Amino acid sequence: MRNRRVRKVKGVLWFVLGVTFVVACARFFSGLGTVTDLTDRTPWGLWIGFDVMAGVALAAGGFVLAALVYCFRQEKFRPLLRPAILTAFLGYVAVAVGLLFDLGRPWNIWRPMFFWQHHSVLFEVAWCVMLYTTVLALEFLPVPLEGSRFHGVARFLKRFSLPLVILGIMLSTLHQSSLGSLFLITPGRVHPLWYSPILPLLFFVSAVGLGLAMVTFESRATSWLYGKKSEDPLLISLMRPLAVVLLLYAGIRFVDLAARGVLPLAFEWTWESTLFWFEMVVSALLPAALILSGAAKKGGRALSWIAGLVVVGFVLHRIDTAGISGITRAGVRYFPSWEEIVTSMGVVSAAILAFLFFVERYRVYPPEEEPAEPAPLPPVRVRYRQFTAPLATARSSSLLFVIGAALAFALLPSGAVFGARLVETPVRGSRRVLARDGSGQELLLVDGNRANELTLFPHDEHVKRLGEKACAICHHMNRPGDRETSCYECHRDEYVATDLFRHEDHVRALGGNAGCAKCHADPSLAKSRGNATSCLECHEDMVAGGDLVPKPAADSAFFAPSYMQAMHGTCMACHEAEDEKNGEAVPKLALCGTCHPDPRDFEPTAARGRTQE
Repeated sequence: MRNRRVRKVKGVLWFVLGVTFVVACARFFSGLGTVTDLTDRTPWGLWIGFDVMAGVALAAGGFVLAALVYCFRQEKFRPLLRPAILTAFLGYVAVAVGLLFDLGRPWNIWRPMFFWQHHSVLFEVAWCVMLYTTVLALEFLPVPLEGSRFHGVARFLKRFSLPLVILGIMLSTLHQSSLGSLFLITPGRVHPLWYSPILPLLFFVSAVGLGLAMVTFESRATSWLYGKKSEDPLLISLMRPLAVVLLLYAGIRFVDLAARGVLPLAFEWTWESTLFWFEMVVSALLPAALILSGAAKKGGRALSWIAGLVVVGFVLHRIDTAGISGITRAGVRYFPSWEEIVTSMGVVSAAILAFLFFVERYRVYPPEEEPAEPAPLPPVRVRYRQFTAPLATARSSSLLFVIGAALAFALLPSGAVFGARLVETPVRGSRRVLARDGSGQELLLVDGNRANELTLFPHDEHVKRLGEKACAICHHMNRPGDRETSCYECHRDEYVATDLFRHEDHVRALGGNAGCAKCHADPSLAKSRGNATSCLECHEDMVAGGDLVPKPAADSAFFAPSYMQAMHGTCMACHEAEDEKNGEAVPKLALCGTCHPDPRDFEPTAARGRTQE
């Protein structure tokens, strides 16, 4: 009879996987915005901090155990090697799957293989992860091939074990440290308690400690789950090296903080300092103290607690570095949505189910470590509640998967089911500010929705350089009786098109129902916008012109594009034309940074309080 504990654990995993399946469909069919709280200002969230940054570190047990067995000749740890390699391989596959969720265009994940950006740290990380995943697959492949008709391939691959291990250690060392290098270019986004010029070293040392802890945690978990012979004697032997690595990590980090003069920040009463001390205590100080005090020698639950603390602490360190520590400095607020949390849980659940699949069907553990078959139970009278069909486990897992999927579908927001819908965001007019350089020049601060995604437009400079005839490019249409109408008066919403036709106003101006024939001349046609007389027949003076702005067609429905679309369409068209005329190899004006500087690069001092509102 299958272990009830295994069935319960698998049931929970399949339930989570069912929830994740529905969320994944919503993410890939409706977009990131429907299931995440990510924004342009917080593009990296839980999926990068946990699935990628922490996921790569959680898979470090493979290269750590391989180095101990092959490089340091610690043969006594060989029984732990195969499950460590399997955990590492599945961990890296999970990282790739998690990255697919986070990429805005996941179908472009293959691009680093063909479009080389050798100056990019991400390029090096991508290649190392791909190559190391391949190495892990080749290292583990002999396990499922043993005892099959392809056993000759298994023997062939085993001949290259040492070169594969050396290559794997080299690749893992490179990208484990390079993940820390990603944040060296973002000192303004990472809190000083986490930012450091030696982040690559800290990431590598923490990966070694996390690898040893994951090997311990995995061994203890499978012993509990399957009732196999405990590997505590071997795990206890790993505790002293683990304590050395943890103390080394803590020492390097405190020395670094002191050398950079930011150690006093750790003793200020802020949430960052609280988070820092919690992370340090859980990841290094408390586990090292437990090991040195002799608690680890008791084995059993003590080993599980020590390994669990290290895993939680170092995972938190990766998430803190990748985003949490920079929340205050970035001036944004982000908390992962339940869909993001469930997706991360689902990726982990799939990896665990795959691990259990291999453990149950192949010799992941040495034969002497495999649990003996349980003694047959005495015959009992079969009752309905106790009846277990051969496919009962599969059926119960499928049922839990469906229940999880149904629950997720019921909880999904409408945008995730029916597609994202634009939220109406009314805009306001531009403000006049003084240039920060002291020149006294007035600039138009274009920030229609007041979201601080602003543009500083030198209006007078454009008029001087392009001439007054160019005014019609922006002021291409006027409201009746107006001249040089401001953009926001027609493009009234940041994201949604604006209907410029006011039926009630026309009915009132044309004398009520008697004036209907002036617009709806043909009584045989339905009175609709499409069958009405062109607006330009009465309002020809509204069109100011402009070469870069198309004139409304004769049958135009007079819908003004959204404010953002109007700004981008007009400005980008002009800038691209200027770049093409100048013949520059690299466009200058068409770059985003031309119009969108850092909000801190100017002083929003009002000039005589004037505004277009």
